[in-house]
Amino acid sequence: MKEPLRLEDGVGRLAGNIREKWLIGLRESNPAILDMFHERDRKPYRDLLPWSGEFAGKYVTGAYYIYQLGRSQDLYQYMLGFLDELLTCIDEDGYAGCYQRQCRLTGAFSQTPEKTGETWDAWSHYHIMFGLFLWYRETGDARYLEAVERIAGLFLRSFYRNSRRLAHIGSTEMNLAPIHIFALLYQETGKPEYLDFAREIEEDLTLPEAGDYIRHSQAGLEFYQCPKPRWESLHVIMGLAALYDAVGEEKYRRAAEQIFYSILKTDIHNTGAFSTNEQAVGTPFSSGSIELCCVIAYNALACEILKWTKDPRIPDFLELSLYNAVMGSFSPSGSWSTYSTPMDGEKKASRHDIVFQGRPGSPDLNCCSANSARGVGMVSEWAVMEEEDTLYLNYYGDFSCETKSGVEIRVGGGYPANSTVTVRLKSQGVRRVAFRIPAWSAHTTVQEGGESFPVEAGGYWVAERQWNGGELKISFDFTPRTLHGEGECAGKLSVYAGPVLYGYDLSLGCPYSLDEVPAVADPVQAQAAPEPGPRGRLLLRLEGGLTLCDFYHLGMTGSAYRTWLPCREEA
Repeated sequence: MKEPLRLEDGVGRLAGNIREKWLIGLRESNPAILDMFHERDRKPYRDLLPWSGEFAGKYVTGAYYIYQLGRSQDLYQYMLGFLDELLTCIDEDGYAGCYQRQCRLTGAFSQTPEKTGETWDAWSHYHIMFGLFLWYRETGDARYLEAVERIAGLFLRSFYRNSRRLAHIGSTEMNLAPIHIFALLYQETGKPEYLDFAREIEEDLTLPEAGDYIRHSQAGLEFYQCPKPRWESLHVIMGLAALYDAVGEEKYRRAAEQIFYSILKTDIHNTGAFSTNEQAVGTPFSSGSIELCCVIAYNALACEILKWTKDPRIPDFLELSLYNAVMGSFSPSGSWSTYSTPMDGEKKASRHDIVFQGRPGSPDLNCCSANSARGVGMVSEWAVMEEEDTLYLNYYGDFSCETKSGVEIRVGGGYPANSTVTVRLKSQGVRRVAFRIPAWSAHTTVQEGGESFPVEAGGYWVAERQWNGGELKISFDFTPRTLHGEGECAGKLSVYAGPVLYGYDLSLGCPYSLDEVPAVADPVQAQAAPEPGPRGRLLLRLEGGLTLCDFYHLGMTGSAYRTWLPCREEA
């Protein structure tokens, strides 16, 4: 974009808080994020997790995406300093892990070099490579690309030149993730050795210990039915998507799309979150943990599929996930996020919920906290999209930007608290613009120049003209609607208005314990549209006296909450 995406809404405020209270200063508050690399060959060896080396890469990646929202110079300068030090952590041979010399890319902990197959060392290298690659594309600093290629060189020397395959170090759904960065490197450099390495990893996918994702998708099986349906596999699937972009072979696109839509059909919870107990299980109505890393990985895959398909169902999903699963995993302060954000339960800071991951020097670091910023920042990937002939407007929170083609955009109106948004576009010449009309908005009207007309739900309303900066209004249908539960959630319903999920918690002032919440009528009878409440909340008051709160703020005080409410059918 010529001018960055500047969010002037609740998402933007949260992104700013994440920037100021989590990203900037993390090197000082959690110094082990880099010191674990500096000290990897010194005794006594640190007591590390199999995935400790991922934290720096996930952090750098999340900071990149938050930076895309407004391009804060404070964050930019801080990250340049962090990246400079990260480069010093990469050895001359390309090793960028946190284990001692005997254990490099073997899967062994430093304390037990003879015991291989236990760490996610290749996975951790992938995250560092990917983060550096993003910042290379942002800054043009050749040092970052050189570092990624130096790490890649270690992989090239270590695997497939003899009988040793990457899959042999174990944990294949994690340690085969480098297929993604090698495909990206081939796109960037055109060097055939990177494509050859990615195709070798593709062969590894067919081994008994791996996921065999391509053949399972070709057979029409659901993702939860494949051998390795954990969330980490989605980074391998993004590798298949990148291979399609690199070489154009349809098998890669078909596999990535089939897996994406399979998960959308079988494993997305009412909050817009993927995963139950860290994997696909074939139902969204199970009460297992819903890990933030899983949500972020699936949303990243969604952004890749959207680039190809422009399927309006995908930004509908991403919107649902952003306002609920993603924002609902954060304290509005931006200083902490969750590991699991349940449909019913409590929101706990990840450093409390998975405290076992904390270590001396990194008390706040764990798999999800390091990854968390990416979830919010990825709105930059789908809010506004351009192809040669069409600009797609997918996001309706208050924002402004100028696109690469020179279209100035300003959206206002206070969405999703309010149902009517104002859009002002200004272009130098004729421009075709596609406005997303969500599938949930049964009755949508567009008002322009004194004229008002209905538009269909579940697609794009397209207009082509020279835009002169005049006001266009889109009024969405915020009539409350419900989702009926099955399985563990049978006999219950969830309530939505617009893209927001509403639920009940004990801090709302209603006289009900969680076990005494009265049954909610379907269709839902609300006293009025959602209204502002204390501390940024959105409140939905139902007839009968029950007040519900938006999922982002639900349980923010630490109180228990529910989004699955007892259902009362009405004629």
